[in-house]
Amino acid sequence: MVKIMDIKKVYEEGSVTKYLIKGTTPTFMNTLRRTIMTEVPCLAIEEVSFYENTGIIFDEMLANRLGLLPIKTDTKAYKRGDKVKLVLEKEGPGIVTTKDIKCTDPKIEILDKKIYITKLVKDQKLRLEMTALMESGTKHAKFQPAIVSYNEVPYINNDKIDTKNLKEIVESAPKGSIELKAGKLFLTDPYNTKIQNQPVDILEKYGAKINYSEDEFVLTIETTGQLTTQEIIESAIKEITTKLEEIEEGIKKL
Repeated sequence: MVKIMDIKKVYEEGSVTKYLIKGTTPTFMNTLRRTIMTEVPCLAIEEVSFYENTGIIFDEMLANRLGLLPIKTDTKAYKRGDKVKLVLEKEGPGIVTTKDIKCTDPKIEILDKKIYITKLVKDQKLRLEMTALMESGTKHAKFQPAIVSYNEVPYINNDKIDTKNLKEIVESAPKGSIELKAGKLFLTDPYNTKIQNQPVDILEKYGAKINYSEDEFVLTIETTGQLTTQEIIESAIKEITTKLEEIEEGIKKL
């Protein structure tokens, strides 16, 4: 019997999203995590050509700063290996920020317009051209669209808990971390959306334990903003599928 995987979004705030994934294995979860961090392509500045820089910061240091800027990526228009040009030209006095960077493609832009690049005094000039490359984390960490982790879903094993201690356990645990329902203890936040540390020590004191599901996991994705969470997951699944198809074709040739 084929087990169907079930996915549900359980948390979203700012750049962090958590998904509850049921019906899978640690092997698949780790494959998905590694694929997102190493195989999902996005845009980042790879080359910088300086035409004029009379400011106090060296070309190499400026190039390093520019290379780490998060660039909004259009996954429909750009594929792995594609490039796009950006330009920066400014004369002092004044602060040079990412707002001053212009792209030849209006759909591509630096996400945060307030990032400080350098400061120019009167008569100092900065004129340069950048090439953003569509690549993945296997080439450099700047091409990683997100930080990804996963964990097994925890639950309280009630088998060895003395029922006389149930209320006392709830009162001893951090407020709001454990609840009592139908004579059993449950974690109020098993997906770690708000309570980051489960009350393990309190439970062990009363002979209870926290066990972990073998087929239910929480996938946590913290994006850089270059791609949406949905784009990241879709791209990762596409990469995994492509590799499986390559393996299948290779086996057929044996």
